[in-house]
Amino acid sequence: MFSVTVSEASTKLGVSPARVRQLIKSGILAAEQVAGIWLIDEKSVEARREHNPGRGRPSARLSQPNASHYLLMNRDHEVLAFRFDASTGEFLDADEIIDAKRAPLSIMSPRGTKASRVALSYWWSHRTIPKARHGIEAKLAELGIADTYDLPFKSMGLSLSDQYWIKPYGSKIRWSDINYFENDFAEAPVEEWMADVGLDSPDNTSDGVLSKRWVCRNGERCLLKGGTLLDQEPYNEVIATELFSRLLSEDDYVPYTLIEWGGAPVSSCPNFVGPTEEFIPAYYVNEILPSAPHRDSYRHYVECCAALGVEGIETALGKMILCDDIMANTDRHWRNFGLIRDVETLEYRTAPLFDTGSSLWCRVPTRELAYTPFVVDMRPFYEDADRQLRLVGDTSWLNLDKLAGFPEWASDFLDENPSMYGRTDFIYEGLQKRIDYLELLFGQKQGTSKCHFIPRARKAPTKTSRKEPEAFTSLPPR
Repeated sequence: MFSVTVSEASTKLGVSPARVRQLIKSGILAAEQVAGIWLIDEKSVEARREHNPGRGRPSARLSQPNASHYLLMNRDHEVLAFRFDASTGEFLDADEIIDAKRAPLSIMSPRGTKASRVALSYWWSHRTIPKARHGIEAKLAELGIADTYDLPFKSMGLSLSDQYWIKPYGSKIRWSDINYFENDFAEAPVEEWMADVGLDSPDNTSDGVLSKRWVCRNGERCLLKGGTLLDQEPYNEVIATELFSRLLSEDDYVPYTLIEWGGAPVSSCPNFVGPTEEFIPAYYVNEILPSAPHRDSYRHYVECCAALGVEGIETALGKMILCDDIMANTDRHWRNFGLIRDVETLEYRTAPLFDTGSSLWCRVPTRELAYTPFVVDMRPFYEDADRQLRLVGDTSWLNLDKLAGFPEWASDFLDENPSMYGRTDFIYEGLQKRIDYLELLFGQKQGTSKCHFIPRARKAPTKTSRKEPEAFTSLPPR
């Protein structure tokens, strides 16, 4: 008897209405359309519920008492249905695919017909605050929860890095009601990094070890990020911004400024993801094609980007490699560069450069700087800096003349940080020699090589002066 509606079948089968319509279209559920409404054969629904073909997992999993049923959403698009056991942190039955093309790249099979529960769990683990983040253990104890994987459920998995969220099954909540791109979010009036964790806040899904916090200023979403022992990382972000502004176009990088937060210097940058976009780390881009034997990681990544229709990827990677080389950036790992995807048009572009704080020998103790080589182990393609530089092909954008005075500007700016005492002369020399080396390599091709080292003119240290968090600073004068 054709009497069961899509909504009723959805409830009986424990899947979304979109999944029911997909089962109708595939012929798994017998149905007919009456006055524009699908009516499904009741026996067909019962047979599907009883046998549940294709799942390949014990039916006992479906009745686990602590498992909750959710939909993974991408804006208003239903992506897949899954169950999550809060008592164990385990994802269950993550194979009800609804919209494979809008799913996270890493969790789908190559043909887009299945979702990996293990891959979904791994993707989720990087959607939470890492356990290495300072202060997280105390915050978890305060909230009375066992692990960081529970935190995103406090705010439906919402983020400012993408458009994914988790919707309780049967809920009528809409994207426009809850997303952080359009709606203001809770912001505790205290200058503590963990203050908003556990509330209605994007801080629940912020990845990375350094202290971070999202704030909203005059309608603009900005990410604040702290430093480590010497507080050098926030200064490095501003120095990288100055470097990028001299060599690259505005669309190539994320601009950082320096502010004071809780009595310490922090970097601030605007959100580089638009209201219909998501950032996809290179780690996941790498997984869309199988890795061929004897193909290096650079070539594999380029081929994966080409398969997604990304234009100008090798020029973009060349800019990243050269600028990281100048900054002695040792932390360009596979999660802090990648692509931007518009989740409505499904078009891709290269993500702008960001996260250059772990550079300029910031992790080398001051007493060891004098014995530290200027050449460092690089990432992500080769540790050997020269070998990685040889990957750079197109240098039509490169004008090394624009870096005249940059080492002095950077070291003078670092002098504003009292913790930099005894370090800035070394950093000046390191920057100058790295630029000279690039002029030797690339200037000869352009016929402008003028390799030379100019000792730094010493200046008296300046007193640090920063504005309050509400007033974002501009770059220091050149």
